[in-house]
Amino acid sequence: MFTKDGVCDWCKKHAQVKKLSYIDGKANFACKECYDTAKMDVRLYNLEQASFVAQMQSQNTHQQSA
Repeated sequence: MFTKDGVCDWCKKHAQVKKLSYIDGKANFACKECYDTAKMDVRLYNLEQASFVAQMQSQNTHQQSA
């Protein structure tokens, strides 16, 4: 699971890390100690971004209909 050698983007320590991907294509890496917090952080960001995009698309659809 944590097979990549690198630097954790949360604690900045050199460790075995796992990649976490954001909905907008960016990514960060987290070590075992930070993984649960990082996973929650990325998940919340992705949910917020998806909600924002859906809201903007809905507004654009309503504006085009008027």
